[in-house]
Amino acid sequence: MNHAVVFIINVLITRILGVSNSGHYFNELYLVSFFVFIFSLGLDYSVIAWLSREPHLRAALHRKLILVSVFFIFLLLFSAFVLLPFLPYSFNQTILALILYASGNMMLILFQGLLSSIRKFGLQNIILLSVNVLFSFYLLYLFNENGLSEPLQKVSVGYAFVFFIQGLLMLLFSFKNAKLPPQKINWFPLLKYGTYMMISSVVYFVFLKADNFFVEKYADSSTLSNYIQCGKMGQYFIYFSSILSTSILPYLSSGKNEMSIRQWKKIMTPYIGIIILSAIVLFFTGSFIYPFVFGNGFGEMNHFMQILMPGYVCLGILTLLNSVYIGNKNVKKIFTGDLLGLLFIISMNLIFAPIYGVEAIATISSIAYCLLCIYLLAGFKKQFDLKQKL
Repeated sequence: MNHAVVFIINVLITRILGVSNSGHYFNELYLVSFFVFIFSLGLDYSVIAWLSREPHLRAALHRKLILVSVFFIFLLLFSAFVLLPFLPYSFNQTILALILYASGNMMLILFQGLLSSIRKFGLQNIILLSVNVLFSFYLLYLFNENGLSEPLQKVSVGYAFVFFIQGLLMLLFSFKNAKLPPQKINWFPLLKYGTYMMISSVVYFVFLKADNFFVEKYADSSTLSNYIQCGKMGQYFIYFSSILSTSILPYLSSGKNEMSIRQWKKIMTPYIGIIILSAIVLFFTGSFIYPFVFGNGFGEMNHFMQILMPGYVCLGILTLLNSVYIGNKNVKKIFTGDLLGLLFIISMNLIFAPIYGVEAIATISSIAYCLLCIYLLAGFKKQFDLKQKL
């Protein structure tokens, strides 16, 4: 349900800002999110790992997450008023929107990790869904307002408040049952594990988003907006695969050999068929669907989606493969593939994007996603063979 509401929010923002502004706006959010990922230092992964082994450390970890959040907000304020004017990248959003969005994202990352470690998944979903629903009504009001002035400022500040409120609520609810006397935890071992996971997450994030910035450089605002929405459509192949892969992860990581490759194929084959069928439907109906959903000016989407579609199908399958590698504690293989894919995208775009434009960028991304899927498929059966030997 939350993904459905997020999709509606994306459609409303795109329609309010239009084809001329929405692409740059979403690219700015990606850029801010990238820096938030880096400064989170993977502490959410560290907290989950530590509390799974030593739940009595919750109060100590909770206090450290609060210290990190406060320090990050001070760092944001310093950067916004001292460093931002000297950056080569110029933001269209206000400083208020940037600070609220970044700090809210940081709190979301850290305290969702803490709540996940104590299995408060329902609470997280309620917070996310309720705030997103309220914001969707706000966007509907803006969408129906005649002669809306300063749409970018009203949308960006409102959306930033969504993340800030969600993050703040996660922090407030994390106080419950965290009142034990905090024990001492050294920073180094806490950061050591999380930093590796953070680097892996950042590489994957950039792997999926780097092409947007090449499009921003070599195309106009309208084409960028069309391309950004292609990426958002592609994310749903990942989202729905993540639901299934998360469900089977406990069986894969239990160490009891609870799932064979034959059972995995039996479960996944119908779902992979749905992914392929969805891609075929979009391939032939996209010329009507995309302008209907996102509004006038999004006719270019169909052309780019047809190029990207094989890659998006592979991303959906890739997410299912990743659960097996993660369950077998073979994260290194995933990280290596993501890094090689990122290097492929950057190097190929540096060569071909200035000459052939957006078609080349889309083709390179699609090929990279397919190659990564093939790379993980090559060693896939071996993951189950290792389980058998154990």
